[in-house]
Amino acid sequence: MKLSYLLPVVFLLVTTAGFAQKITLDKNNIPLTEALSFIRQQSGYSILYDEAVLRKAQHVSVHIKNGTLDEALKQCFNEQPFTYTISNKTILITPRPDVKPKPGVFQVTGKITDEKGQPMQGATVALKNTANSTSAQKDGTFSIKLPDGNGVLVFSSVGFALQEVPVNNTAEINVTLKEQVAGLNDVVVVAYGEQKKVTSIGAISSINVEELKQPVANLTDVIAGRIAGVVGVQRSGQPGYDNAEIYIRGISTFTNSSPLVLVDGVERDYANVDPEDIASFSILKDASATAVYGVRGANGVIIIQTKKGKVGKPRINAQYDQGITQFTRIPKFADGVTYMQMANEAYHNSNPDDPLPKYTQDRIDKTASGTDPDLYPNVNWFKELFKKYGQNRRARVNAGGGSDNAQYYLSVGYYDENGLFKTDQLANYNSAIKFNRYNFTSNLTLKVTKSTKVDFGASGWISNGNYPGTAVGDIWNSAYLLPPIVIPTVYSNGLHSQIRTGNINNPYNLLTQSGYISEFRSQLWSNIRVTQDLGGLLKGLSATGMFSFDNYNAHTIQRTKTVDGYLATGRDSSGKLLLDRTSVGTSFLDYKRVNGGTRQFYTEAALNYTNSFGPHSVTGLVLFNQSDKVDAFVDDFISSIPYRYMGLAGRGTYAYKSKYLAEVNFGYNGSETFAPNHRFGFFPSFGAGWVLSEEKFFTPLTNVFQFFKLRYSYGVVGNSNIGGRRFAYISTVGKGNTLNEGKYSFGRNGTDNTVTGLDIGDYAVDVTWEKARKQNLGVELKTMNGAVSLTADVFREDRSGIFRQRGDVPNNAGLLSLPYANLGEIHNRGIDATFEINKKLGRNWQLGFRGNFTWTRAMVINDANAPWPYPWQQRIGRKYGQRFGYTALGLYKDAKDVANSAYQTGTNKAGDIKYKDLNGDGKIDTYDMGPIGYGSFPEIVYGFGPTVSWKGFSVAAWFKGISNVDISLNGDGLQPFSQGGELGNLLAEITNRWTPGNPDPRLFYPRLTYGNDNMNYANSTWWVKNGAFLRMQTLQLSYDFAGARWLKHAGMSNLSLYFIGYNLWTISGFKLWDVELGDGKGAQYPLTKTYNLGIKCSFK
Repeated sequence: MKLSYLLPVVFLLVTTAGFAQKITLDKNNIPLTEALSFIRQQSGYSILYDEAVLRKAQHVSVHIKNGTLDEALKQCFNEQPFTYTISNKTILITPRPDVKPKPGVFQVTGKITDEKGQPMQGATVALKNTANSTSAQKDGTFSIKLPDGNGVLVFSSVGFALQEVPVNNTAEINVTLKEQVAGLNDVVVVAYGEQKKVTSIGAISSINVEELKQPVANLTDVIAGRIAGVVGVQRSGQPGYDNAEIYIRGISTFTNSSPLVLVDGVERDYANVDPEDIASFSILKDASATAVYGVRGANGVIIIQTKKGKVGKPRINAQYDQGITQFTRIPKFADGVTYMQMANEAYHNSNPDDPLPKYTQDRIDKTASGTDPDLYPNVNWFKELFKKYGQNRRARVNAGGGSDNAQYYLSVGYYDENGLFKTDQLANYNSAIKFNRYNFTSNLTLKVTKSTKVDFGASGWISNGNYPGTAVGDIWNSAYLLPPIVIPTVYSNGLHSQIRTGNINNPYNLLTQSGYISEFRSQLWSNIRVTQDLGGLLKGLSATGMFSFDNYNAHTIQRTKTVDGYLATGRDSSGKLLLDRTSVGTSFLDYKRVNGGTRQFYTEAALNYTNSFGPHSVTGLVLFNQSDKVDAFVDDFISSIPYRYMGLAGRGTYAYKSKYLAEVNFGYNGSETFAPNHRFGFFPSFGAGWVLSEEKFFTPLTNVFQFFKLRYSYGVVGNSNIGGRRFAYISTVGKGNTLNEGKYSFGRNGTDNTVTGLDIGDYAVDVTWEKARKQNLGVELKTMNGAVSLTADVFREDRSGIFRQRGDVPNNAGLLSLPYANLGEIHNRGIDATFEINKKLGRNWQLGFRGNFTWTRAMVINDANAPWPYPWQQRIGRKYGQRFGYTALGLYKDAKDVANSAYQTGTNKAGDIKYKDLNGDGKIDTYDMGPIGYGSFPEIVYGFGPTVSWKGFSVAAWFKGISNVDISLNGDGLQPFSQGGELGNLLAEITNRWTPGNPDPRLFYPRLTYGNDNMNYANSTWWVKNGAFLRMQTLQLSYDFAGARWLKHAGMSNLSLYFIGYNLWTISGFKLWDVELGDGKGAQYPLTKTYNLGIKCSFK
């Protein structure tokens, strides 16, 4: 008989240790040999056994404290196929003579991990050619009973290569599965937790956080066009005020369509988050993903998680880049000479019998010569206001690391940007646009006990903004309205110019001489989360609790003034400039301070359950949360009342072999906005998924599709953000001061014989939240061995109960104001998809491509308004945001064409715009206004970009586009010589106009007139232009020195040099201003393009 001891090959173990009398051991599911080793060490007894006997041993669990040797051995040999005897300090193990081997007595245990060493929960372990199988637990461990020590175990998991391992009487088998289809084992962020991507049912989009690291201050400017389902546009480039409009799957309500944004689990504003500190960025789109948020989830959810420390040596990363900025495109205006020539033409067209021109040839010649710019100015206002280049800078440093019991992440960042407005170097203050921001993030994770983890987080930012004393929009508007020939920027003697009319000011004075505004803002976020493993009570059970406190402060100092204004009237005999004072300024800067802020408390408690039973995997969540937010900016009683939210959420998921998937969710929550008896609502959802690629019948297709999943979800979600009217279940009553406000009249003379009455401003209504019924059908597939992937979703949302002021109540109802009701209804449909390629070519080449597409269309079903007289006027059944105006048929050809067409208001002649008479009554009026164009918000948003790398070199680009959108031109900047010809600069396109010698109907401008004497500038298809564009949003070139020998000598682990260009060029048929600014006349701060050079280095 071959005898063995616990140490292999040794025949007899003779120990010199003392013979302990007491045994203490607390172990679960360990090999018998390991338990005996502990007993030998504590008792000092030798152990003698037959190696073949112990191969049949089952794992044991021993729980004993200060027990006897015999008590410990009884626990070890309970239900084992052998026994023991003790003699002369030796334990002899022998088979039970009366026990025959039974099926299921050979137990195999082990652990399954992926190539990164991460445990693979849910991986399947099966005895080949039998139905005997089990699944790996959360930590990757498994245990399976076999009839004997023979056979082959098959290890499998979706997205990983199948692996077969012969048992060969081995009691412990550890396996590392290799990924076959990339990305399927990734974890996706879901509401209040995480799920494996392969078993996730919700419509969830995410983005590689590296793509967020662009040379811009505002995170919202980056994500539109980069994530499927996100629809957005940026309407301003002003530093500090350049937030993009972001909506998830379009707009589905008349009220607030902004998504819920959660940063580290708390509702927060994400615009100023430093992308360097973001670990994950996810978009939750359908009801199965958002129902747990109840009355806050109808508009979709953005979830951002900040970085945390990882176990390992400290790693320090540093980055710096600097660049220059330019406007992408600004309007171009006609010069002074062209202005006067066009004015003369327009004046003659409106006044054909007046032989005198508006501007004499002498004035035109003197303006053209530029010899006397005081009396004959020719000012390009945009050139006088703007610099050619601005600049921006970024600097970041972060560090992370830790041990098994404590991990940390610390980060600080800086960003500054100087705008493109000029300043007056002689002024004793700085009115330039400048914005700078300091960010910080600190996250600490502590393992307090074996089962208790505590996460501490504190982050925030501090910003300073400097702006002119006049609002930037007013400066732009003045530049649009002031013709180039009226006044110079500044008179040659240093006095400031200003016209007499109060409708318009010198834009240069507004920019440089009106003082300055300084804004200081700070944001602090703090939270603590405790996670307790309750596996001792129930395997897979855990509890979490979180508390957060956020504080935001803003301080604005306004130091404003005005200057003495003058207007030149001529020169005296000596040539001295004669000036009239047109305005009296102030000698000193005025002072005004505005303070305000918000504070928010948030608490959360949850129970989580995760477990696997053979091929079955289940998870569960029950969560309670509440928040309390106070707004200290407001100056009215209603808005100063705290905003409060309370809710209960739940989720349950089930997966069978990661093949058949099911999920149910609910949110039961409410808001203080509604009446006490309508404050809470229940919002359920369910979803199902099917991984077809795991079916046997799919085997012939696995060479084409390595992964194929279908999923469907349906649910109801709410929206409590119903617009500006808070507490609508309470009437607002004021004092009536006029007859229209409720003042009572007595006698004939109502103005003399009146008494004050009551004015009911808003009537109490039975208000409740909006409801969004959402359906989603999605498909996910991978092909070419996982190198190519596609995710596509078709969705439908029926939004009802939208809070609207009723327009269908007749005037004779006697109401001073129309009541509100939950009557609005919008149906939204759409498609979004993501396509990716990641392929390694040879040893050194890596190719990547990603594209996404989103199409949405929201239709108005009920807008709570009375029906219109004609079908083409109806808003019901139209797209949300549908424009209405006249249909332009072209330009009148001649007087006969005018006479034979429907009557239009004003003096109409050849060259004027002719409109379609929709109702056929022979005149053009409001009844002839029908749907025109798409609207100002795009139905289609898409983006795509390649990435190519070779050795250390990398080139990446990203293109963003929108379509099914248009721009409606309007305003004084568009209409030449409006308001009697006193206001309005002229766009350079003014020369592209109709004349008798150039009657081309495709010209930009119709016949020019002086003042408003026709309908040429009414809302019509003539002034609706295609707003589609394709923009190169990012171009990045970099070289990575990773692996270079000299890095170690320099104390670095990596070094990269890079160039980033942002908004470099745009393809669009619209050329007047940056097409993304949208409607109007382009009188707002344009978007900017940037060129940045930078360096990144890491120390380890």
